[in-house]
Amino acid sequence: MIKAVLFDKDGTILRFSNIYTDSLIEYLEDKNLDTIIKKKLFQDIGVGEDRKAQENSILASETIGDVAVVLSKYLDMDANSLFIEIDDYIYNYYKNNKDRIETTCDVIDIFKKLKEKGILIGIFTSDNYRQTKFAMDFLGFTEYIDFIATADTYKKKPDTEALEVFKEKYNLKDEEIIVIGDSKVDMLFGNGTKKLGVTCGTGSREMLEEYADHIIENPSEVFKYI
Repeated sequence: MIKAVLFDKDGTILRFSNIYTDSLIEYLEDKNLDTIIKKKLFQDIGVGEDRKAQENSILASETIGDVAVVLSKYLDMDANSLFIEIDDYIYNYYKNNKDRIETTCDVIDIFKKLKEKGILIGIFTSDNYRQTKFAMDFLGFTEYIDFIATADTYKKKPDTEALEVFKEKYNLKDEEIIVIGDSKVDMLFGNGTKKLGVTCGTGSREMLEEYADHIIENPSEVFKYI
């Protein structure tokens, strides 16, 4: 019996390239890097020529801290200082462009129906807490969410630290949990749970088929597996 559904954020319940990718690209554009250097940097973090996140790249699957480490190789700043600067930039970008925070489907409806069934809801993301909480508050999701795990509050996915804390808090077993995400990292994180890969994010069907138990278009199909 399923007792909890854990959602990735960007690419799963939120449209990935709509705001997070754009905020980071704008941040990098503001650095006025040489064209050749900027192209190499974009390749390193996974920004494609279409200015979208590439599958399983640092941008698609890793954290702001990982982006900062890569960027520190190009700028005269240490990774920790860059992490703080990038995190502030993205958080302010979210606040100033909140109308661009869009969902992949009718997430409120999903959350309401899950709650009617008495199912716990968790958000497990590689993003940081401030912008995650801001987006959840803005979209009206917060009242439905029982647990939020971010890359600056727990070890980043696919490490299962946050999952283990969640399981212990609510006395859950792996087989009672569904994990929904769009990346390889999400699927590895959900090892032992029922893993649903969504094609509405950065991950291709071919990649997800290798790691997920089932493939769905977006999170609204979760009820087929409850």
